[in-house]
Amino acid sequence: MNAKQINTSATVSRALSRRRTKRLALTAPLEVSGEDVQGSYFRVTARASNLNRNGAALHLNRYLSTGAVLMIQNSRGARTSARIVARTSTGEGLYTYGVEFLEADSVKDFWGITFPSPSQDHPPLTK
Repeated sequence: MNAKQINTSATVSRALSRRRTKRLALTAPLEVSGEDVQGSYFRVTARASNLNRNGAALHLNRYLSTGAVLMIQNSRGARTSARIVARTSTGEGLYTYGVEFLEADSVKDFWGITFPSPSQDHPPLTK
């Protein structure tokens, strides 16, 4: 294993340990708007995957900065703001970003699905 692989593994491990809720292997179409790294406003169709109660992975064709705030709208018309917390991969003009919702109370049903309760997300540790 080289230094880059070790660093990537450590980053992924830290991200998984911070995750507040389980992700579901589902995808959803979205409309995403915000500013890219050049400061240009954009509005594009994107795809979300690995949905969870607090965010998702977004796949879109814009290079964005970690920490940037986006407005996302789902196919049911629900809108919320989300912050980019990580850029996880790039390839063939498509970028993948981990995002977290900023307005937790207003997005309880953003995805229109029922997630496991928080106690099911993190079962108690046994010795």
